[in-house]
Amino acid sequence: MSWTNELAREISGRILTDDAARDAVSTDFGRIIVRKPQAVVCPASAEDVARVVRFAGRNSLAVATHGGGHSQTGQSLSDQIVLDMTSLNQVTDVREDSVTTQAGIKWRGLVEHLAPEQLSPPVLTNNLDVTVGGTLSMAGLGVASWRQGTQADNCLELEVVTGAGEIVRCSAAENRDLFDAARCGAGQFGVITEAVLKVRRHAPRFRSFYLLYDDLGALLDDLKSLMNDARFDYLESWCVPCPQGFKKVGGQRQPFAQWFFPLHATVEIGEGESPIGAADKLAGLKFYKHVHTEAGEMAEFFTRLDNLFALWKRAGFWDYAHPWMECVLPWQSTPVYISQVLSNLPPQALVGGHILLWPARGTASRAPLFMRPQGEFLMGFGILPAVAPAFINEVLPRLNMASHAASLMGGKRYLSGWINFDHAAWKAHYGDQWPAVIAAKRKFDPQGILNPGFVKYE
Repeated sequence: MSWTNELAREISGRILTDDAARDAVSTDFGRIIVRKPQAVVCPASAEDVARVVRFAGRNSLAVATHGGGHSQTGQSLSDQIVLDMTSLNQVTDVREDSVTTQAGIKWRGLVEHLAPEQLSPPVLTNNLDVTVGGTLSMAGLGVASWRQGTQADNCLELEVVTGAGEIVRCSAAENRDLFDAARCGAGQFGVITEAVLKVRRHAPRFRSFYLLYDDLGALLDDLKSLMNDARFDYLESWCVPCPQGFKKVGGQRQPFAQWFFPLHATVEIGEGESPIGAADKLAGLKFYKHVHTEAGEMAEFFTRLDNLFALWKRAGFWDYAHPWMECVLPWQSTPVYISQVLSNLPPQALVGGHILLWPARGTASRAPLFMRPQGEFLMGFGILPAVAPAFINEVLPRLNMASHAASLMGGKRYLSGWINFDHAAWKAHYGDQWPAVIAAKRKFDPQGILNPGFVKYE
């Protein structure tokens, strides 16, 4: 009897070994690393997950957890067992200030479930087709993170299957060490099977002001002001190139661009409230142009990027490689770093992608393993390209250089993206937390079977 048949007898969920099922989880959104598992397990319960993990430990098999598959360095891939967590997708309890849900549900499904009660999580990712467990294990960033922190910061309690196959409830008050390891832990210490999340009652409508900046310094000054006075609920910015042609660089003519910086500043509007005028909300800001004002239902705001993703899919960019380089920078390093990166970035590199900016207060997050610099204000910066296979070997070295430069300037990487760290880089990334990371790995995954190979411990 093969081990897959033996495993199938131990669980109540499904185990798939056909080529189609295995191919479907053999790569991630990065489209760079391919690992075809020997078996895909669709668990029916946390007990199933525990049985799979214990079985893997007895048989020295690697286990990867796969949700939306949005990772980019193979974090959700295994050539042995893949747990397809999307089979655990039920919302089990909704209250005025919290929701209890299985971890395999996608944020879109959770938002739709909560919508009739006019409830929503304080922080939502831009892409709603990723799972609750997946983003909690990375941190989970969105346009409300500047003051609400990460999705992991808005998690009240977890059910986790450790690498030893134990089902453990954990929170800030109970089993705190596992709670702090599982949140933002990149799936290294346990499999999140259920989460209790904060929710809040949102207003029925929104109003967004579309602003354009032609000067990075002016944008940064305004972002700091907006975070200080909190006149908006959501802040969303990015960098866009206006191609100018070609110029000589090192004796060769290369394409270059003038860079502009859109900012969408959004406020929620309560029932019966009058729309807020631009003159009041935009007073004192130094933008180049107020381009547009958009208003609508909050459901439209939560799904505002769906149309962009649909365009990328229609154009074929969704199937390209996505070696995203996302980092969190100290505020004082931000102008120099971004200016230098943009001056060396060919504008055509962003076809089917974009460069995101997400400002934040330095105290907005308290999750221990969400690594970020110290400071009153921070800037998230993400180069999010879609790369045709023919160009991937040209692009990766440039992204690695940008990643290294961010580290030299005191920045920290966001771990869902393309990470090319050796042991020394991992140790530097975690800094003072490195001993705690090592201790948690030894305690909660002593055989090293969960998502092995991503974090290099030795």
